[in-house]
Order: sequence, then structure tokens, then C-alpha cells
Amino acid sequence: MKLIASLLASTPLAAMPSLSVHAECRFSPFSFFPDRNDSVRVEVATDTNSFCDNSFREGPGYKFTKISVVSAPPHGIIATLGPMHYAYHALPNFKGTDQYTLKACAVVQGRHGCSTLTYVVTVQ
Repeated sequence: MKLIASLLASTPLAAMPSLSVHAECRFSPFSFFPDRNDSVRVEVATDTNSFCDNSFREGPGYKFTKISVVSAPPHGIIATLGPMHYAYHALPNFKGTDQYTLKACAVVQGRHGCSTLTYVVTVQ
């Protein structure tokens, strides 16, 4: 069984209505298996005006126990929008490569484990 992250591009945040938000956030396809304690690298391409919205959904037989930020991006921000919902935004005028890491823990058919998800973001 695998767990899939549902990735939605550029969701505007109500708290920041003055920002110009474009649908310019693309994630490479990926899956992860918390019960295997795996590590996954996710390639992301975006522009400086976009939010990259990341909403995790449980797959059959999976129950998330925790999702947390392990390391924040040095050239952007991570906003926690809910228990399984995060958004990335690059700092103003930043262009280049940024990176952040999330840890997704779950119980899968009685087996506990965590996946480490490292997002490598190219901001254009």
C-alpha cells in the first residue's frame, strides 16, 4: 500500500489578499511508505509569486499520527494551514534553489513508521 500526497498549486491565502498568486507550482510525482521508514526527494518548480500548497490524504489502511516540519526553507516560509496541510512561499525577490523537509508518520495495518520528505524547490 502506498500513501499519496495530494498536491494543489497556488492556493491563495485569505490572510494575504494583496499578494498576486499564480498557478505556477509543479511537483514531481511521488509516493511514500511511512511503515517502511523511507526517505523521498520531491522536486518542485515555482515562481516567486506562487504558493505551493501541499495537502496530505490518507490512503487505504493508513492513519496519519503526525506530520511536522523537520527543517524550514532558508529562502522561503512554510505555513501550517491544518494538521495535514502546508504551503510554501519563496521570500520576496528570491530566485534559485530552496529546500525544506517534512516528516509524515502513520500507522499502516498496525505497523508504525515515518517517511522523511525532502522538497527541493527551484524558484524561477
